[in-house]
Amino acid sequence: MLFPYGEWVILFLTLETWVEKRASQRFFLSLSIAWLIGKWLEFMVPVTLPWHWHYARLSVMLVFWGWAMKRAEKRMFPLLVTSLIVGMETLFQVNEPGVLPYGPWIFLLIMVVVAWLTAKTFWGTAAALSGSLLINQAFVRFTYDGIVSYADLPEEFVWNFGVGFFALGASLCLGRQYYTERNLEKVTANKLSSNNEVTYEPLEERELQ
Repeated sequence: MLFPYGEWVILFLTLETWVEKRASQRFFLSLSIAWLIGKWLEFMVPVTLPWHWHYARLSVMLVFWGWAMKRAEKRMFPLLVTSLIVGMETLFQVNEPGVLPYGPWIFLLIMVVVAWLTAKTFWGTAAALSGSLLINQAFVRFTYDGIVSYADLPEEFVWNFGVGFFALGASLCLGRQYYTERNLEKVTANKLSSNNEVTYEPLEERELQ
């Protein structure tokens, strides 16, 4: 098993947003609670090899997907196209395993580009990618049946890459929003009375409320 980077990233962001009382603390707290519920299910539901279901990670993916779908402008078309691509990757790995060097990275890059081009927004891209990966878990379960002796659902690579990618993407969005609206914040603050206090949150931060 690889180092659980994804779990530590979520834990760090949950604690950081909670301590600083950010508007996004509810979002990351929801992810942490979903992880705990899923981890409890892992202890309660016995593992039936070859399928090792990571319910904690699947719960986080499900909550994240639902959150993203509510904020996505385009929902079904990006999800459909991205699901077709990830399904093609699964079939390719079954029929021609190891033929394409760096195959998982290439397919993930294609998925990200297609999701972004069809969704046009961060949350639309997030909804398409997370939703297609969730759907693909069931597809992998039936496609790999009788072929593998052990399989993680979801895979370590997919989980860690997904958490890292969305954490980096959210950070870049928040940084861009901060620098583009910093001047507006200063102008607004100068117009306020010295007796009034206003808490300002970037647009992406407010969307996580």
